[in-house]
Amino acid sequence: MQFTIPLVAAMAALVAGLQWLNDSRVRDTVCGANRSICTADSPLLALEVNWTGPALPTGGTAPVLRLHGSTALLRKTCDGNWTAGFGARVDLEPLALGNNLAVAGGCADLGWQRSSAALLGVRVRQGDCVLELEPVTLAWQKTLDLHAEARVAPEAAQACTAALGDRVTSARLGPLAGWRLTLDAHYVVPHGNVPELSGAAASPAPSSLLRQAVSSVAMSHEVVLSAEAGRLTLGLASQPATGPAPASAEMTLRVAAEGVLRERLPPELQTLLASSNDLRLRWTLDHETGVVFVQDQPEKRLASAARPPGPVALADECTAERTVPLHFVEAGERGEAIDASQLQAVFAAVDEAQARAGALVSVFVHGWQHSGAKGDSYVCGFAALLSAVDTMERTAARQSGRQPREVVGVYLGWPGRLYAGELANLTTFWNRLDAADRLGTDAGVLRALIQGLAQRITLPRRDPRPDRRSGLVVTGHSMGARAVFQSLRQASDAPALQAAPGLPAPDLVLMVNPAFSADQFRAVHSRAMHCQPLPVPMLLFSSEADVVTRQVYPAGQAVTFDAARQRRVPFLEHAYTAANFDEFVTHRLTFELLSGAMPAVDGEQSILRGFERVPAGSDELLKDNPVTVFRQPSQGRPAPADAWYRMRVVADNAALPTCAVDRSRVMKVDQHILPDHGTIFTPPFMEFVIRTFNHGGPAAR
Repeated sequence: MQFTIPLVAAMAALVAGLQWLNDSRVRDTVCGANRSICTADSPLLALEVNWTGPALPTGGTAPVLRLHGSTALLRKTCDGNWTAGFGARVDLEPLALGNNLAVAGGCADLGWQRSSAALLGVRVRQGDCVLELEPVTLAWQKTLDLHAEARVAPEAAQACTAALGDRVTSARLGPLAGWRLTLDAHYVVPHGNVPELSGAAASPAPSSLLRQAVSSVAMSHEVVLSAEAGRLTLGLASQPATGPAPASAEMTLRVAAEGVLRERLPPELQTLLASSNDLRLRWTLDHETGVVFVQDQPEKRLASAARPPGPVALADECTAERTVPLHFVEAGERGEAIDASQLQAVFAAVDEAQARAGALVSVFVHGWQHSGAKGDSYVCGFAALLSAVDTMERTAARQSGRQPREVVGVYLGWPGRLYAGELANLTTFWNRLDAADRLGTDAGVLRALIQGLAQRITLPRRDPRPDRRSGLVVTGHSMGARAVFQSLRQASDAPALQAAPGLPAPDLVLMVNPAFSADQFRAVHSRAMHCQPLPVPMLLFSSEADVVTRQVYPAGQAVTFDAARQRRVPFLEHAYTAANFDEFVTHRLTFELLSGAMPAVDGEQSILRGFERVPAGSDELLKDNPVTVFRQPSQGRPAPADAWYRMRVVADNAALPTCAVDRSRVMKVDQHILPDHGTIFTPPFMEFVIRTFNHGGPAAR
C-alpha cells in the first residue's frame, strides 16, 4: 500500500505530462499553420481556431472556417467510437459562401501516424441547379486518399436539366436525378511527410504547382459518371520520372464507357472501345520521348519536312479550281526558323511587288492539331481565301484602269500537330501552349516575319490613293493567335502591345478562337475603354460552341494556377481566354437565316466568285455590318430576292464608350458562323472576313 500512492501519483504525472505534450504539439501544428488564429483563452484539452482561407477566385470575401478541437488523450472519434493516443479531434462549424456553397459541418481525427476527415451536407448551387456532395472523405496513412460522391438534389433536377438543355435530352442519358458522379484520388505520400515539390521538367516552360506535383508524387484519379443509360469512367495517373534528367513525369489516361454513354464518344474512341473494354493512353508530360502509347501500341512523332522557299503551287494538294501559291515560313520546336531562306524569299517577293503596283500581304498562323505539312486542311482553306482576294483585286484594278496589287500569302507552320492519330494529339494540348509561346518570343521567327513585313509595307509609295496602298493582315487561330499576340508585345514580359509612335505594325490583326488568357489582354482592353488608340487594330472572335477555349482551357488553367507565384493575377483572368472573358466582350456576331436551308460549314465558298456574287449595282461587298450573302445561280449574278442569310455585328457591352477611335473588338460568334473550335474556314465566316477587309483594310485607311 505504501507504494500505491506514489505509483498513482507517478502515473498521473506521466499522463499529465503526455497530455501536456500532446496538447502543445497539436497547438503548435494547428495554431502555427498559415492563416490560423487560435483563441488565446482556449483551455487545456480544447482548441478554438479561426482559419481564414485565400481570397475566392470570383473575388468574394475570403472564407473563415471556425474549428473546435479536443486534444484529450482519451477522446471520442468522428465515427462515435473512443480512442486513446496522441492526436486530436477537430469539428467544423456550418459554413456558407454566399449562395454558391454550403457545408453542414465536418469532423477530422488527427493522429501522429494516421488521420481522417469528412465533410457533411455539402451543397453547391449554380442558379437554381443544386448538387449534393456526400460523402466527402479523406484518409491519410501510407497514402493520401480522397473520395467524393455528387448527385443532383432531387428538388433541383428540373432546374439542372434546363441548365444543361439539349445536351441532356438529346443524349438520351435518362433522368438527371439518377446521375451520380464519383471521384477517387490517391497520392503516394506517407502520413506527415509532405514532399518538396520538384520543378524538374524537360521543357523550359515555367513550373506550375501541377507540374511540380506530378514531378514529385505518384498519383491517380478516377471519375465515374453513372446514369440510367450507361457508365463512363475516366482515369488519370502520373508517375514521377526515375531516369536521368531531363525527363518529365509519365502520364496514363484510361477511358471506359458502357451503354448510351459510349455512343456519345467521338467515333475514333468508339472504334477502339468496340474491341476492348477500355482505352489506355500513356505518354511523358513534355513529350520528350516522341512516343505516345495508344492501347500499348507506340505511335511515334511525325517526321517534319520543310517546304521549299518561295511560292509553292498547291494544285496537287487542294481541290478548289484555283488557288494562289503560298509562301511557307516554318518554325521548329523552339520557335526558330527551320530554313532561313524561306523568310528571305517572302521578303524578296514583297520587295518586288512593292517595286511594281504594291502588295496585299496576308499571314496565317495555325493552331493546335495543325502544321504546314502537305494534306493539312488549313493550307487549302487559307489558299482559297486568298484566291478570292486576288480575284477581287484583279477585277477592281481592271475596272479602275490600274495595275493590280500582288496578293502574297504567307502560311506560318509550326509543330502544332506532333502525331498522326487524333488520340495521341489530345495529350499535347498544354505542351503545345508552351511551344506557341516560344514561337512568339524575340527568338521566334514569327516576330521577325511580322516586323520585316510591316517595315516593307509601310514604305512610302508614289501613289497615295487608297486603292493603290499596300496592306498587311495577320491572322492567328487558337494557339497561333496566342503566338501572334505574344509576337506583337514589346517584350516577352511586357503587359501591353508595342506603342512607340511610328513603329511599323500590321494594318489589321484577326485572332480566331484565341487561346491566351484574359490577364494578358487587360492592358489592351483598358486602352480601348479609355478611347486610347491602339498601334495595332485587332478583332478577336470566339465561337459560342468552342468547347476547347470555353471549357478545356479554363479547366486546365484552374489546376495550373499558382496563387503564390501569380498573386497579382486575378484567378478568373488567368483561367478564361481573353475572347471569352465577359468584361472584354464588346460585340456579338449574329446569324439570321433569310430563306432556305442553313449553309453547310463545308459548302461551296461563295467568295471565290468575287464581285459576281452580289446583285448588279449592289455595294454589299463594301459593307461589313450587316453582311448579306446571296444564293448563287448557276450563271450570272444573283438577284436581290436571292438573299440567303445575314450576319450582323451588335454591341454587347453597356460600358462600351463612344470613341472616335474604334479599332479593336472582341466578338462572340454565332455557332452557325463558327461551329466549333477548329472549323474556321466556313463560307459565312470567310464572307465576313472578306467584307471586313474590304471595309476597313488598307483600301479604306
